Amino acid sequence: MFIRAESTDTRTNEYGGTFRRLYPWAGVATPPWGGAFMNVAPGDNSVAHNHDEEETFIFIAGNGTISVDGEVRPVTKGDVVYLPRFSTHFVTNTAGEGDLEFLCMWWGAPAETDAPSDR
Repeated sequence: MFIRAESTDTRTNEYGGTFRRLYPWAGVATPPWGGAFMNVAPGDNSVAHNHDEEETFIFIAGNGTISVDGEVRPVTKGDVVYLPRFSTHFVTNTAGEGDLEFLCMWWGAPAETDAPSDR
């Protein structure tokens, strides 16, 4: 059994928030997907970006909004959002206090062999 303790795990500043990468987990597991917890402080927002993976956010705490390709919707604890490949997205913490917390899971980046050929 392997346990990653929340209290001792590494956090980085990525995408405009506090990011705690979970998978792949070096020396333990390399699944075909990645995962992380993200926290966005009150009044802040994550960096708008897109990527070649599909992704889902599962909101754990706080209140905010999510913008996906210019469409903005409210989000709160228990909400789940699916993000298609190349969709431009970011979240905003609209709460007066407390972080907007969510679990990020991504999968399905095309392998190098799946990329279109210039030939």
